[in-house]
Amino acid sequence: MTMTAMTMKMMRQTNSIAAWGLLGFFAVSLLTFSVDAGAHGERAQLASMRMRTLHWFDISVSPTRAKVGDTIVMTGKFIPSELWPEQLPSITDTVFLNIGTPGPKFIRVYSEVNGVPMIRSTAFEQSKVYEFKIVVRARIPGRYHIHPLLNVKDAGTLVGKGTWVEIEPSATAAAFTNEVTTLTGDTVDLESVGLKAVVGWHLVWIAMGVAFLVYWLTKPELFIPRYMRVRNLGPEQANAVITKRDFLVGGFFFTATMVLILGGYLWAEHRYPVTIPLQTGKVKVEGAPIPKGPLSVAVENANYELAGRSLTMRMNLTNHGDQPLSIKEFITANIRFLNGPVSGARVMEGEELVAGDSLHPSVSVIAPGQSIDVVLRAEDSLWETQRMTGLIYDPDSRFAGLLFYEDARGGRYYQEVGGPILPKFF
Repeated sequence: MTMTAMTMKMMRQTNSIAAWGLLGFFAVSLLTFSVDAGAHGERAQLASMRMRTLHWFDISVSPTRAKVGDTIVMTGKFIPSELWPEQLPSITDTVFLNIGTPGPKFIRVYSEVNGVPMIRSTAFEQSKVYEFKIVVRARIPGRYHIHPLLNVKDAGTLVGKGTWVEIEPSATAAAFTNEVTTLTGDTVDLESVGLKAVVGWHLVWIAMGVAFLVYWLTKPELFIPRYMRVRNLGPEQANAVITKRDFLVGGFFFTATMVLILGGYLWAEHRYPVTIPLQTGKVKVEGAPIPKGPLSVAVENANYELAGRSLTMRMNLTNHGDQPLSIKEFITANIRFLNGPVSGARVMEGEELVAGDSLHPSVSVIAPGQSIDVVLRAEDSLWETQRMTGLIYDPDSRFAGLLFYEDARGGRYYQEVGGPILPKFF
């Protein structure tokens, strides 16, 4: 065997190995991406973003244990912060209410904000209260962490507090169905409608792609040999490495691709003659005013103590009412800091990020007509585990949160507090 023949044989073997290796890579990639995600990355968001964008509270999920096919209802409230970061696109433009789950484990049946159905996008005002409701149906058994989400245009996803939900198989072990009636009166199962066409088109395009790759990867001259030829022949002769056969094969694949696209379009028009376009309009949702009550709050300064993992706020509180007001809790970045001795706050089933007896005010009860300086300290290890210490690295070091208090008759009030914050290292 001559040296040239041996070289050609080695190149063919190398190209064959490369082709099979590439196909193997695609197969492994498909298997990798088909594995369900088991964690959520809300803690990866900037601490300042979580504190100064949305204040989620009163989030409830019921039931937290269900079977496949059962309905689960998530309710809650949120307030867009008055201290919204200026560098972040605003929630007053375009936003969409959603629910975060680890893959298609549920189907969304219904959603609303302040009684307005959330089929489309909307916009929210800052410092207004919005009450939401999301109804889903369990689809796949397992244990899942679900969150309310707001997808803000150009800003991304803002995540609310998560709740663990246990989904068990249905009692009959029957396959999950999701039947709906179309505008033309047909009843279809969204779990399987059009599935054969989807699988068929995927197989067609995969076959096209594999055939195109195999043709080029099995040629004796691939990357390095072609580069050597171009270098030896000169740039003006670079086209010589592309043979007439290569042009014919490329033309065949191009023509086949155009024919398949046109044929698929005509087939879809014939199969589904009645269609409507995807809707992109916005609906208007009126926000409710924050029930601030008779307490006025003026934040004088605040600092975050790294060693003590605590946020300390110095503020002046004035009670303009005729009843004493009790400081109950402070919420920021989905973390609830409760004033243990007077809180009496209800903790929802499955609720996380609750720091009991972690809010320590120098004065817990403000008497009627009293104006007093209060030092309020929110202290718990959740500052560290939820990666909230990153707020000291923000170029605009500010904090925000909701302060909750009650009067003697049980009236519940809350308002946003915030301002500049300084780190305290020692």
